[in-house]
Amino acid sequence: MTDIIKIQEEINLQLAEPKVLNALISTTFKGLSVDNVKKAIFEGMMRGFEFKDFLEKNVYAIPYGQTYSLITSVDYARKIGMRSGIVGESAPLYEEKNGQIISCTITVKRKVNDYIGEYSATVYFNEYDTKRNLWTTKPRTMIAKVAEMHALRKACPEELAQSFIEEEMEKETEKPAIQMEEYKNKLEAVKNLEEAVDLLLEDENIEIPNRIVPENPEITSLYA
Repeated sequence: MTDIIKIQEEINLQLAEPKVLNALISTTFKGLSVDNVKKAIFEGMMRGFEFKDFLEKNVYAIPYGQTYSLITSVDYARKIGMRSGIVGESAPLYEEKNGQIISCTITVKRKVNDYIGEYSATVYFNEYDTKRNLWTTKPRTMIAKVAEMHALRKACPEELAQSFIEEEMEKETEKPAIQMEEYKNKLEAVKNLEEAVDLLLEDENIEIPNRIVPENPEITSLYA
């Protein structure tokens, strides 16, 4: 209980200056509410991070539905690994078929006392590929980061058990793309109020622009 109180007091002290909070919201916690920023910092500090780690982006948070997901930078994970006895790492080994990446395997070596163990991790491209941004221009780099983080967690379970990098979480946290023209066509085909409600409930995350209004007068009131 004492540690919880100390952490809460430090968070309140550090965030007392509006400039600090605004800077964090625009960088380390982009897209998060003030309430979730405070929760994320508290969770991170309970895990052992310091407040300065958030300022340096050794750890940060990304939106995940109505909440957030704590993310560690791969550089920080490498630092933790080196402090924990990681003494080597293999080059990424890619499995490809017809010019497409299937998987990537990386092995790291950790020394504990006089023993050096090898810890390998294989990850599959289609499980992480978002088909956008760097996943389309630098696919090998992106999947290699994921494989490396998996291997580091295997080698250092106590130090990195709850640490994830953004490349691992992008596909899980991205919002589903909504084809507005397709949705508009469905909306125009609605015949009665019951069908309109069913369509609106298909996906609770749909945000309908004001300009997309059904012509059917029976359901126009839904958008008034």
